[in-house]
Amino acid sequence: MLPDGWTTGAIDLSLFSAVGTNDALLDRTFTLPRLIHFRKLNLFKVAARKASPTRTIQGPGGAMSVQFAVLASGSRGNSSLVRSAGAGLLIDLGVGPRILDARLASVGASLDRIAAAVLTHTHGDHVDNATLHALARRNIPLYCHESHRGGLSRQSGFLALDEVSLIRHYDDRPFLTPAGMSVEPLTLSHDQPTFGFRVEAKTSRRGRAVAVGYMADTGCWTHGMADLLADVDLLGVEFNHDVEMQRLSGRSWALINRNLGNRGHLSNRQGADFVSAVLKRSNRGSVRHVVLLHLSSQCNLPALAVREAKAAIRVSGRRIAVHAAQQAPAHPNLWIEPSRRRLVPILAASVAEPGWLPF
Repeated sequence: MLPDGWTTGAIDLSLFSAVGTNDALLDRTFTLPRLIHFRKLNLFKVAARKASPTRTIQGPGGAMSVQFAVLASGSRGNSSLVRSAGAGLLIDLGVGPRILDARLASVGASLDRIAAAVLTHTHGDHVDNATLHALARRNIPLYCHESHRGGLSRQSGFLALDEVSLIRHYDDRPFLTPAGMSVEPLTLSHDQPTFGFRVEAKTSRRGRAVAVGYMADTGCWTHGMADLLADVDLLGVEFNHDVEMQRLSGRSWALINRNLGNRGHLSNRQGADFVSAVLKRSNRGSVRHVVLLHLSSQCNLPALAVREAKAAIRVSGRRIAVHAAQQAPAHPNLWIEPSRRRLVPILAASVAEPGWLPF
């Protein structure tokens, strides 16, 4: 039985069974409303039915690790991998199945070891119809927001998944994937419904979770977004363009204004400001990697994006590795060990949701 006020939409009960208490979901600092929300979810330890055999992943150093790899990032396609305990989660499917297979193989994974995929939104560089068919052939469920159905229903790959009941819907509540990862969506500001994610994965049943934050394709950010991604081990943030390069790009003014607007893409400066906001909310020992996502090939340079990110990190007094993702090949490919940090509660600046930050 679910607690009062809950429905089966909070947890996909067709995939999971309640078997106990899940303390892993509370392995971090929360603002009060989210803490209450997670404590409701904490009444259940959701165990995935056997989607695929699991095993302990060991990184290059031999320690139990969670893998995060950007398989493709940019206007020609986006996809990333989070893998733990042998099974993986794909964030976006913006490349074809042959390219996806090759990129997965290059980081030591394969589509046969993917337990689920989740979509940020339905633009063509984030979802590929042939790859949806590949998921259907392998019985891999696809998680998307209900608002995505309209755009996806025109794709035969989506219909193939829907026909065999492999479509799952998320809302603003945390959910668990067949791989046992907890995923919490965050609403972004783009020209169609778009979401980022906080993904938490464990390397062992009693170990501490590794947290990954993923936020791209948004024209602006809020303090609430920074609150949600505080204390992640890896922070992936859009650094789409350099403002001056965008303005001098020779593109149409409509496209330039769209990209610079609050429903477009984050600039290097905006991305760096968001990194600063997350670091201010995070304990020492967290946020060990920052990954710069969705760099424009025409209106940005990796060196410019990295410089902005490092400047923000330098002000915080921390030592954090910065990685610029790229369109090809797969990069970065990171193995993240659970942090041994002792969390100290941080008071949120405000529980109320602030307004959008201006560009």
